[in-house]
Amino acid sequence: MKYKSLYILALSLLCIATSGIAREWTDAKGRSMDAEFIKTASSSKGTEVVFRLNSGMHTRVALTDLSEADQKVITELSAASEPEISTAAPEAQKTEFELSITKDLVKSSGSRTKRVNQSELAPKEYYAIYYSAHWCPPCRGFTPKLVDFYEKASKKHDNFEVIFVSSDRSEKDMAGYMKESDMPWLALDFDQKKKSKNLTKFAGGGIPCLVLVDSDGNVLSDSYVNGKYVGPTTVMNDLEKRLK
Repeated sequence: MKYKSLYILALSLLCIATSGIAREWTDAKGRSMDAEFIKTASSSKGTEVVFRLNSGMHTRVALTDLSEADQKVITELSAASEPEISTAAPEAQKTEFELSITKDLVKSSGSRTKRVNQSELAPKEYYAIYYSAHWCPPCRGFTPKLVDFYEKASKKHDNFEVIFVSSDRSEKDMAGYMKESDMPWLALDFDQKKKSKNLTKFAGGGIPCLVLVDSDGNVLSDSYVNGKYVGPTTVMNDLEKRLK
């Protein structure tokens, strides 16, 4: 299509696939051309507008050389294409230890367990690792207390998590225990216990055993102190103090 020349600085560039607005543009002197708006760019001469001509060639026009109406159109188009800048705080990153203990977690799903996507789990300051099993009467006695604590504390604090490491005899028994106890937390996949050393290495000589660690895996409170069993309630109370 024919077009009247503008008094412009023209640059020939490779044709690139960029979406834009194709229409007739007019300069301050009333001269027009058919072209597709690509983007605006800063230069030593000020703001320039990049157009793609019908031939596929690109050309630059000083924004102030366009008519007032077209300057307004370009300004609005440029503003609409500006990427939105997020003012939110940067998302916290998981530590190496956290990545290792959250990659094989499951949640209760009826009579079975369901794998959890690691990317959905936010980093935490504290992790309480709970070693327990349904066949263990003391475990069944303590678990409801931990559930009650968790449900109350998690409403006020989002910087901790409990991870259940089962000593049950099968995945079915583990899933049944989680369902029966209404465990609101996640658990290590039953089939991954041998591989998940960072979750199993804190276990004491018996259950129930609760161990509190930080995001780097440092032990903050343990059900066993110098080989003596002090119990999971001590650890639960220690966690509660840290959350206050």
